[in-house]
Amino acid sequence: MIAAESALGRVFPGGWPMRFTIASCGAVLLGLAVLSPAQAALPRDIQARILAVHNATRAEVGVAPLRWDERLARDAEEWARHLTQINALQHWGTHGEPPNGEGENLWMGSRGYYTVEQMVGGWVGEKAAFRRLRNWEDDFAHVGHYTQMVWRATNAVGCAIAGNGQFDFLVCRYAPQGNVVGQPAY
Repeated sequence: MIAAESALGRVFPGGWPMRFTIASCGAVLLGLAVLSPAQAALPRDIQARILAVHNATRAEVGVAPLRWDERLARDAEEWARHLTQINALQHWGTHGEPPNGEGENLWMGSRGYYTVEQMVGGWVGEKAAFRRLRNWEDDFAHVGHYTQMVWRATNAVGCAIAGNGQFDFLVCRYAPQGNVVGQPAY
């Protein structure tokens, strides 16, 4: 089972939070590092793999590559650990947390079952729905992860993966945040 959510850069008319489930076929885990309480950050090779998926996706639409940001990764790590405790997807800000100016994509799936490429690839898969739209705001629930990934003004990303006995949680934070109402993705 996998699920995903994407945060808006600004207030979105139409209700929030939005949640949806993406059906996916599983595969054997290949080199996924999940943060334990003693770990400070994802290993560099996992960071590079996550960044590579993001930047390949951005290159397809002609926007500049992202750089890895340790502050965003630390923020993502803190939130990923929180998600393991509540065992659910919940965006920063949905329960009164102060605005942080960061975009956010969330993913969860069966523990130890997915590669980072599959995790981030679920967001990339929203590209097909995006292509059918005149405006990303017309179907944000089905394209919001993808548009955050390719948002032209976004130039940095930091991610973390944390797990509990049942699920792995991937949190990616973006700056500047994307999905700004009234602006095109790219």
